[in-house]
Amino acid sequence: MSDEYEIVATGTWFYDHSVPKPIVIYAKPARYASSRYDDDDQLDESRPIPETPDGFVYFCWPGGHDQPTIEDAKAWANAQPWGPVIWGLTISN
Repeated sequence: MSDEYEIVATGTWFYDHSVPKPIVIYAKPARYASSRYDDDDQLDESRPIPETPDGFVYFCWPGGHDQPTIEDAKAWANAQPWGPVIWGLTISN
């Protein structure tokens, strides 16, 4: 992960609803949102920086997409077939 990413929440999801697996929510500056990268994973400065409440986007690892808030990232994870997640640590920016 890039030095620009910061862990803001951790949790546990259950593979096959029985095997515990970790999940982490990272924050990164919105200027590094995945929507600003091209098909070759190169930052395209012509693409707009997403507007978010705090200037960050949030994504889950494994498996998430950029979300505008921590709450949206958690909701995305909880809605997955392997959800809900048991959330532990939450750190605010």
